[in-house]
Amino acid sequence: MEGFMSLRASLVNQGDITVIALEGKLDFENQDVLRESIITLTRQGKRVVVDMEGLNFVGSSGITHFIRSLYELQERGMAVPHLCNVKSEFKKIISAYDVNREFAIHETREAAVTGFFRAGITESH
Repeated sequence: MEGFMSLRASLVNQGDITVIALEGKLDFENQDVLRESIITLTRQGKRVVVDMEGLNFVGSSGITHFIRSLYELQERGMAVPHLCNVKSEFKKIISAYDVNREFAIHETREAAVTGFFRAGITESH
């Protein structure tokens, strides 16, 4: 389909914070790889920022599973990723699932990275 590409992710390490910059589309078919990457990084003690600026499509089933993954991390007592550069149409979808407003959504990558420190989150276990 023209105009859409599969999901691509690039990782940038900033100390013990890893930024996952997404590009393309997030849907049911590719969200498992993102989920596993986030869980693996979190288990390694990394705090994760998911930069959604490059996303041009988010399918409802993809975002649903992504949100479930965030809740799963929270239930396990792991650091939940901060989100940044979330387009307004994607914020609406996330807000529909995040009724308790438990997820940190920041306007910029820098704000998301520093958000971990403002929240008083230090070293992960």
